[in-house]
Amino acid sequence: MKKKVLLSILIALVLLWNCGTVFTKDIGKGNQSKQANNKENWKTELPPEWKGWDNARRQQWEHGLNRAKNAVRKRTEARLNAALRTLEMAARKGVPLGHAEQAANAGLDNGLGPFDFEPFGKFVTERVKAGVKGEVLAEAIHKEVQRRRQERERARQQMKQGIKQRQEEHKRLREKSKEKKELGKSQKERSFGRGAGEQEKGSTRRNRPDSREGRDKSRTRETNERKGGAGRKSRR
Repeated sequence: MKKKVLLSILIALVLLWNCGTVFTKDIGKGNQSKQANNKENWKTELPPEWKGWDNARRQQWEHGLNRAKNAVRKRTEARLNAALRTLEMAARKGVPLGHAEQAANAGLDNGLGPFDFEPFGKFVTERVKAGVKGEVLAEAIHKEVQRRRQERERARQQMKQGIKQRQEEHKRLREKSKEKKELGKSQKERSFGRGAGEQEKGSTRRNRPDSREGRDKSRTRETNERKGGAGRKSRR
């Protein structure tokens, strides 16, 4: 009788334990799905100005978002494919797999571009063929990555500086051209004003009675008046 009771109690405990385990798993799955849903909620969000946009503006925004995502994806895929290609080429030429993997990851972590991986892989292969191994090879890989990274930074800075210098030169030329146009315009206005003033001044001088031209005009007028008077007397 006691054995039956103990067996029943044991069976009940096992059933309760199984039910609790299943219930706990279900709760855990529910929490995980809830967390996953919370993490994916951002996919349904829209820009704050979305309600005020028309359909054309919304389509333009969605098109721009897809274009940006594809551009980032292509750039990342290009770097990843270059790193994987370098890893495989180096491994096939005798570089230990660990060092080949280290070189690929170091290039990705330090921002090497797709065209940087192939010469970087050749560098690692040459060091291995020269007998460099272990920590010495790892240190050489690290230094080479840093050197290439610094070269990229210098090239980027030089490119930015060149663009800035060209922009400043264009700005200087535009300002110089603008100053030249304004100077020519002011000179033209001054010459036009001076010519009009001289013409007015000459006209005033000619009409003055004490000027030579004025005296000649007065004498001619007096002579004509005398002739006119004499002609009238002869008619009488």
